[in-house]
Amino acid sequence: MLSLLLLISLLGYSASAFVILQNILKNKVLHPAYQIVPAALAVAAHGWLILIQLSNDDFDHINISSSLAIVAFLIAALTVVKNNQASNLFLKPVIYLFSALTTLLLVFTPVNWGADISTGHGLVFHITLSLVAYGILALATLYALQTSYLNRVLKNRKGHLLLSKLPPLMTVEKYFFNLLALGTFVLFLALGSGFLFLDDMLAQQQAHKTILTSVAALLYLLAVVLHRTSGLRGRIIVVITVLASTLLTLGYFGSRFVKDFLLS
Repeated sequence: MLSLLLLISLLGYSASAFVILQNILKNKVLHPAYQIVPAALAVAAHGWLILIQLSNDDFDHINISSSLAIVAFLIAALTVVKNNQASNLFLKPVIYLFSALTTLLLVFTPVNWGADISTGHGLVFHITLSLVAYGILALATLYALQTSYLNRVLKNRKGHLLLSKLPPLMTVEKYFFNLLALGTFVLFLALGSGFLFLDDMLAQQQAHKTILTSVAALLYLLAVVLHRTSGLRGRIIVVITVLASTLLTLGYFGSRFVKDFLLS
């Protein structure tokens, strides 16, 4: 079953990315079903893979491979749901190919390897919120980078061959700020759940993760507040968002990498 689900995920993500790239680079416009059906099948198989892998270990462990696979699944699922939005056309190939890579890592990583999460429901709730927040904010960061690219193309009139394929800047910005606000809210919920359910959020082994995540959350909040109060947009917001995402990635996946690879 694992091999079949992995094959469906790899083929589905790759086929959808190929169709989209054909549309962008060679102006071959195919029926939307040629990209949405493979992607939807891939996402379904991806989610089933995660469920099987975690259940094989009775949901007792989580590691960097399963974390990446869950985040990629969330991002890919959001992308499929928003398939009719022109704002994510350029992001889809990157998202789908990255998701395909995480399914490979998931299948070839031992299920009983990583952090033990069998100690209580509070920890599981905290981790779930953290992964959901990271998935939303990672997608928001991709939109921020796309916004920066659109600004540069429109300002310099470069890449005119792709201008007809570019999504409207205002549409991309609106979706970016909506994702940023939602992700920031969920991230603060994740931090709050950590302090509520866990006793070692500021312990020596967890302090760096808590501090980095807290600073990232404050930076995200700063970007949201600046936009809501003064209408600020453009490079400053993009820089703040990318910096916050870098700190958040270091806080979570940096610690996972050290524990799973360097200390294992």
